[in-house]
Amino acid sequence: MPHRPRSSGGHSCLTILLAGGQGSRLHELTGTDCKPAVPFGPTGRIVDFVVSNAAMVGLGPMVVATQYRPVSLTAHLMRNWASAFADGLILRDGHCVAGKQGYRGTADAVAANMAEIDRTAPEHVLILAGDHVFDMDFGRMMADHIASGAAATVAATPVPVSEARGFGILDADAQGQVTRFVEKPANPPAMFGDPRRSLASMGIYAFRWAWLRAALRAELQRPGTRFDFGHDILPRALRDRELRLHTLPDRPDGRTGYWRDVGTLDAYRKAQLDFVAATPPIPLPQMPGGGIAGLNTVMSGFAAQAAAVHGTVLMPGARIARGAHAKHAILGPGVVLPAGIVIGEDPNEDRRWFRRTDAGTVLVTVEMLKRREDAGTMTRAISGYRN
Repeated sequence: MPHRPRSSGGHSCLTILLAGGQGSRLHELTGTDCKPAVPFGPTGRIVDFVVSNAAMVGLGPMVVATQYRPVSLTAHLMRNWASAFADGLILRDGHCVAGKQGYRGTADAVAANMAEIDRTAPEHVLILAGDHVFDMDFGRMMADHIASGAAATVAATPVPVSEARGFGILDADAQGQVTRFVEKPANPPAMFGDPRRSLASMGIYAFRWAWLRAALRAELQRPGTRFDFGHDILPRALRDRELRLHTLPDRPDGRTGYWRDVGTLDAYRKAQLDFVAATPPIPLPQMPGGGIAGLNTVMSGFAAQAAAVHGTVLMPGARIARGAHAKHAILGPGVVLPAGIVIGEDPNEDRRWFRRTDAGTVLVTVEMLKRREDAGTMTRAISGYRN
């Protein structure tokens, strides 16, 4: 029996989660896991934020498009989230669906599953990115999308102009119709009336399925397509004057709604530290079984007992010996920081053994520590031989 999509205000809707990204800017953290599966706390993963938001709305079933190193991700989703979707999770690995080449882009991940989507016969589809930290009411977005009558709606949030080069940037009129879209511009345009901020695409889209289906078929035949929503599908909707804007609402205190692209080591570390505050910026994902995808970030009480630690995040299984010192670091899974080590104070020493960003975040992995220890052992052996 085919899965049937749930309704949104009387309109059937299918949710598609794009969760196949490698996340190369996270470097060694994605050596064995895809970006959505990177830990965010002792039991949670980055993907938990978007799945939690989708589960609360109940627009299932959810199609999950995976590709790069999907094993831990699919195991985590099936173990912790499948029960939250009455119609289940439909796992669609790119190398199984699209052959050796896999999905060629975000839009191809949907195009390659067109037959599966057609079997559910949805009126609308909600496309979600599985690698951001945020809180959003997808039900409200779908209601606004359907009420507008537009073929496509893109979710956006204000970001500082200085940080906007890495995003798709939008502009819209007073009625919410998008008038301009530029993918990762060198000189990002500012929001109307706010020269300090730009409107960035959140990688979340709602489409009338009939329109998107036709657009995907056209892109499959178009020479030079990147099979990408930002580069190909949204510009097509803009040309058709069918692209609407849904802005992430401000928080109750008036601040911009919380959304973080945790695609870099600096952003990943800072996002975890945001949740150490007495009042976290958004609720942590609540797993169906009652567990909380909490954080394993170093807290002041523990730090006082174990080490001098400032702005450091411990990933699952990481520990710090008494007398160690770490500043602005990410201690990878299983890292045991030995007594006497100092990280985050000397950039040259950090870079000699570990990965340090220009902004000062230092990533430490088990393998990096092992190389450092082996080099120290060899140095001591040579010194002993000479003596």
